[in-house]
Amino acid sequence: MNNIKMIVGLGNNLNNKFIKTRHNIGSNYIINLSKKFHVKFKKVKKLNENIGYLNILNKKIILLIPNSFMNNSGKSIFIVSNFYKILLKNILVIHDELDYLPGIIKFKYGGSSGGHNGINSIIKIFNDTLFYRLRIGIGHPGNKNQVNNFVLNSPTLTEQKNINFTIKNSIKALLVFIKTNNYNKAVNYLHSNNNKRIK
Repeated sequence: MNNIKMIVGLGNNLNNKFIKTRHNIGSNYIINLSKKFHVKFKKVKKLNENIGYLNILNKKIILLIPNSFMNNSGKSIFIVSNFYKILLKNILVIHDELDYLPGIIKFKYGGSSGGHNGINSIIKIFNDTLFYRLRIGIGHPGNKNQVNNFVLNSPTLTEQKNINFTIKNSIKALLVFIKTNNYNKAVNYLHSNNNKRIK
């Protein structure tokens, strides 16, 4: 299995008004992860990106919240991965998922973007789909014409509680992945210890 060398949280990160929106759940996940392990981000001028270094079991993992809007995420990730000589297959990307209800979270490796602009951007610039993903459910408005407005608004209080529960438990699964380099073990842990929802 491929070991994780960089974890990326997707979002619209060039405008503070998007910080608490559904579309920024990937970025917020990284913030939660960095707080849990007391990781501080530092500006790397060469990259124009804020980088954090997560150290677990003598493994150094890059944490990145791309300094870009969602549909340009791929460019930021490409520049940073080149600088640190990290292959796409060693990157885990965390993002919101319309097809799952809040409280549902799943790992994925490879496959299509499912219409997600951030994932589309990564696939396009790397010309490859083989990377790890952690998809956090945000639910669907029920009408595709309402999706843009839906993802750019904040979750409801109940949705946020479900999302917070999801993030807390999925971090444990992520640690299983990092410590064992075993994707299947992490998937099994996540699916047996998570995906509970507050009604």
